[in-house]
Amino acid sequence: MKLTRRKIALTIAVLIAGLIAVQAIWRPFGGRLEIQPHAVAFDIHYPDAMIDSVALSHLPRDIVRVPLLQTLLTQDFVDYYESNSTRLSAEGALRRLAFEHDLEWRDELIKRVLDEPSRVLLWRSPDGRLGYWVMTMRRNGLLKLMQAMGNVAASDSQLSKVATLSGDVPVYALKLAVGHTLLFAAKGEQFIAMSEPGILLDENGKTIGERAKALAQMLDDGGADAMRAWHLDAVPANGNGHRLIVSVNYLSFGYQGFFPGIDAVRFDFSASGNGKWNTAALIDPGRLPQHWDSAELWRALPSNAAACASVPVDWSDAADMLGELRNGEQAAANVLREQFTGPAAVCWYAKSTLVAPVFVARLKPEVARDPARLAQIRSALADVFPDAIGAYEARANDAAGYRRLPVQTREAPGGATLWMRPVSARSGTAQSAGSPYAAQLSSPRYFPVTLALAHGYVVFSPDARLVDDTLAVLDKRYPAIADTLSPQRLSTSVVSLTPATAAALVEREAGRTLPADQEAIFRNAARAHLLPKLHAVASYAPVSLSLPDSLPSSAGWVPVEWHVEPRASVGPRDDNAAGRPLGTTGAADSGAAVPGADDQSARPGTSGN
Repeated sequence: MKLTRRKIALTIAVLIAGLIAVQAIWRPFGGRLEIQPHAVAFDIHYPDAMIDSVALSHLPRDIVRVPLLQTLLTQDFVDYYESNSTRLSAEGALRRLAFEHDLEWRDELIKRVLDEPSRVLLWRSPDGRLGYWVMTMRRNGLLKLMQAMGNVAASDSQLSKVATLSGDVPVYALKLAVGHTLLFAAKGEQFIAMSEPGILLDENGKTIGERAKALAQMLDDGGADAMRAWHLDAVPANGNGHRLIVSVNYLSFGYQGFFPGIDAVRFDFSASGNGKWNTAALIDPGRLPQHWDSAELWRALPSNAAACASVPVDWSDAADMLGELRNGEQAAANVLREQFTGPAAVCWYAKSTLVAPVFVARLKPEVARDPARLAQIRSALADVFPDAIGAYEARANDAAGYRRLPVQTREAPGGATLWMRPVSARSGTAQSAGSPYAAQLSSPRYFPVTLALAHGYVVFSPDARLVDDTLAVLDKRYPAIADTLSPQRLSTSVVSLTPATAAALVEREAGRTLPADQEAIFRNAARAHLLPKLHAVASYAPVSLSLPDSLPSSAGWVPVEWHVEPRASVGPRDDNAAGRPLGTTGAADSGAAVPGADDQSARPGTSGN
């Protein structure tokens, strides 16, 4: 077929456009690779998490062996490492290097690079994810690949030598995409890869001394420094499975200062036998403020909680924090330091929201029996609550200057005292319309923030209904979590989970954040994909986690046992029906309030699930 001038010109234009696109994206004709590291802030000696794995590609498959996770996760999770963008980009880059430079390696070698037994150290990035990582492995069959990398680094636009570690070890940068570059190095039998140039290099491209020294050490010992930091040097590694460690500081979003005696949680998987996961916790008894006995807390908390945790608070540290925040609250700080004892507890319930749990703490037994000391505590709480709780209300008529609604104090049966102040908030648990404070509140919703002192306990929640439920338990008018736990494990149980109630809470929150008139597409996607998973999770029985009866005398790992518990025969009112469930239509779907779910005070014990 004869080509016309027009077709020839069009063909040339298409080729030129294609070359421009390839150059813009891939840059095979560019000059030397230039990287501009951005500052990465973390402590290289103390990772937030660690993975020891016989093969990372097997990890998702083995995680879904847990029945609950098998219900929640999909095939996409199992195939994650096969379709992960970083892996695909790395494979593509290695194949291109092999093709352009006539390197003799096969795809099997590339697979071996990505599936060797490895150790991955992870740190949190500014967005809260575990976004920074360093992977170490024994390079075994990677010697040929590393030699080839060194030969082509001087002439390739995607691969470059960027630094040198001690011992004259070269560090290479492999550019995968715009803004995404991996660093790697090898020495002897050890190989390390870094997710970000900023892990090793500063903004001027110079090595960061302390990190360069630590990374060079990893090339000698494979990350033994992190093993010592996690007290794992005496714990034998699992040669045919996985070991996952996550710091409690990361899991608690940085609030570990409230429970300093728990440092990390570990999950071990062994491929031998039936293949099962085991759990352990890193406990430092020297930093636990008192014996960790949770029995009295479980007797005070309403049953059927979505999630509950016993937290070994250091009351002296908490008092110091209060004193620093509020210089005039020394009386309240002294009450925390001298009058409180034992751990505290935090619980979430489906009738409320994720941002409004209930907190329960105990007074010392001798204090709870002393009327004079109780009066002193009552006075201190009455002073600190109005000062610490409240928000500016433009419509409030406060002659004192800073406009906040007044604190309401009331006495309840059994000698309980409650303080409550309405606080406007878009995510509040109650509607302003129809409330006694409607004319003064600045938002369509508000929190009825409540503090209570009763029966030797102090109860606090942004949702008054949860405080009322807890007082009903203390008055023996409502079942407690202790009624569903084994009596032998009351003191050692530290976590209680109810999948059915947790599923209802997640559905409620999803309905709140995806209003039908604003997020119709995401709401429909949640109905199609999230709801079936939540309904499947709701079929599981409640579980609890317990520690051994006695803790070690020094910092070390202790086993955590999982127990299946009986279902509660009754739960707090509106637990499963409250809020805006995704599966409903009409008023709940449109974002309007569901009568009785958010706006009425709970009357604990009047109805079940």
